[in-house]
Amino acid sequence: MSKQLPYTIVDAFTTQVFLGNPAAVLVLENPLSNEEMQFIAREFNLSDTAFISPTSEPTVFDMVWYTPGREVSMCGHASVASAYVLDLPHVTFKTRLGAGDVSARKAPDGTVSIEFPAGDPISLGEDMKTRVAETLRRACKLDAVPKINFVGEPADPFKGYLLIHVDDELDIASLQVDSGCLAAELPDHFLQIITNAPPAHLKEQGKQFVSRVFAGAAGVIEDPVCGSAHCILTPYWTKLLGQEGRELAAKQVSARSGDLWVEWNTTKSRVTIKGKAVTAATGVLNVPTSLGGN
Repeated sequence: MSKQLPYTIVDAFTTQVFLGNPAAVLVLENPLSNEEMQFIAREFNLSDTAFISPTSEPTVFDMVWYTPGREVSMCGHASVASAYVLDLPHVTFKTRLGAGDVSARKAPDGTVSIEFPAGDPISLGEDMKTRVAETLRRACKLDAVPKINFVGEPADPFKGYLLIHVDDELDIASLQVDSGCLAAELPDHFLQIITNAPPAHLKEQGKQFVSRVFAGAAGVIEDPVCGSAHCILTPYWTKLLGQEGRELAAKQVSARSGDLWVEWNTTKSRVTIKGKAVTAATGVLNVPTSLGGN
């Protein structure tokens, strides 16, 4: 026998199926074990799967996130996807690994906004910039060591995130990145964010920064559009551009690509992330009562 669990796959930070970042969302009638949730996330093999459980309050839900390889402390695109699936004007997600309460709103036009902790990155110094530059040269098979403008990491709950601002003349969208090399040579940071200023055609569209995100150590070769990474990117670019108190337009330039609008509230130390979403698939997952095997 097996449990039959309805699921929805949502492409977040886009209005078109096959773009943005796909997340599987399961709204649970009964709790699942950690082992079951990890197996399910591995089965979907998406960068994140969200498990939502109703509470006694109609607009409050418990939520956890799993990649194919591990439970994670937060996930922006799966939170956007979850709010999109629930289709309520306002919900609060109660999380368990450090993100705290995540507030989400869905506007009449379908735009979803979520509020996460801010992760203002602290510089790791010149020696780390040199090390990261050499790592990128090898991981991207570049002819020369790239110029690095900044390397930094935020505090908890973003332990293990690394922000790398490379030369703004480098077209990061065209880089062929070996995320396994990044994971092996930067073992203290399971998620690496590469960012710089947008190329001319994206500047003309109003974009203010671009990024790509890799998390090979968590089983994610490249995260197509990473919401939690923008909790670090937003404070960094807000200060760099002198845009305190203003919303910024961002684009993640992975092969799937995605669009985000972000704002840093310095008083509350929170980042608001906005984006669109679209349903890519719905179905029922058959979960065996006995897990494991060869």
